[in-house]
Amino acid sequence: MDEGWATIGEWLISPMIDTSLVDLYGVAPYANGAGSENDLPIVTLTTQESGSSMFWNSYPKPAMGYLYVKDLLGDDLFFKALHNYIRNWNGKHPVPQDFFNSINTGSGKDLNWFWKRWFYDDGIPDLAISKVTNSGSRKIITVGAKGSKPLPIDLTITFKDGSEQKIHRTVSVWEKGNPVVQIPFTTTKVIRKIVLGSAHVPDSNPADNEWLAR
Repeated sequence: MDEGWATIGEWLISPMIDTSLVDLYGVAPYANGAGSENDLPIVTLTTQESGSSMFWNSYPKPAMGYLYVKDLLGDDLFFKALHNYIRNWNGKHPVPQDFFNSINTGSGKDLNWFWKRWFYDDGIPDLAISKVTNSGSRKIITVGAKGSKPLPIDLTITFKDGSEQKIHRTVSVWEKGNPVVQIPFTTTKVIRKIVLGSAHVPDSNPADNEWLAR
């Protein structure tokens, strides 16, 4: 509730200062250590002696959670919900549940499924490109959730002519607990490769995040 906001602030403000800057503070360390004995749920009580667990749970993991909710709600609704939290708890002593409830109420959205899975549950961040189906100009990319943490989907499609197309889905696609998401799109171009992932989306096993045409 403190350093998580400081971290997302750095991620968002850095490119405003210099568009070439991409602040990745804590993303790779969490991705590499997720699922280890040091990777405890964010709401776990930790101390200075908790090492990497304290760092991940104070900085990158909550920052990612806030970033993904901002992406899901959109800026206008997210800031409306955030201002609701600020009005409710300015000068007081909120606990995490107060924040979650204020965002739910302020946005008019029940985000408990996300708060639970990102802040309370065990699990790792791990998406994969499971399959790519071609049927003429209609294509379907199937993305599988190999881990239990809900993550945004970012796909970069590179065509044979060197051009690219990007596709984005928010964490809302995982709300129902489904193991896969099918993403259809249409193109007459020949696909050379598809890459899954983006700067602030950790992945514990990135080896299955690329599909190459044969």
